[in-house]
Amino acid sequence: MEDLAGRVFRHMAGVRVTGADGKAGEGRGIISRQRGQQGQALGGLNHPLGELTKPLYVFTGSLPRAEPGDLLEQGGEQYRVLYGDRVTLGGAVVCTRAVLEKREAEDDSL
Repeated sequence: MEDLAGRVFRHMAGVRVTGADGKAGEGRGIISRQRGQQGQALGGLNHPLGELTKPLYVFTGSLPRAEPGDLLEQGGEQYRVLYGDRVTLGGAVVCTRAVLEKREAEDDSL
């Protein structure tokens, strides 16, 4: 399957992914907040998955892997992958999309 994502996202910010197995990879893309405002996370956030205590983030870009539990690092911030999948069009990979949870400094669950 042809991978167009590398060409499409070549000018985006770099991202590093580390799997639970210790294997690391590099990619490029953007991470954006899915829902909510900056200070809204403390009071709960309504979401189709239920009430969230923290907002979710979405990665869109080129990435060699995005499996649940993987750790993404971009711009000094760390995110845990909750769900990841490749978006294809006509047999070519257009991008990787992943739902992320931002890792806080005091969060040692990873």
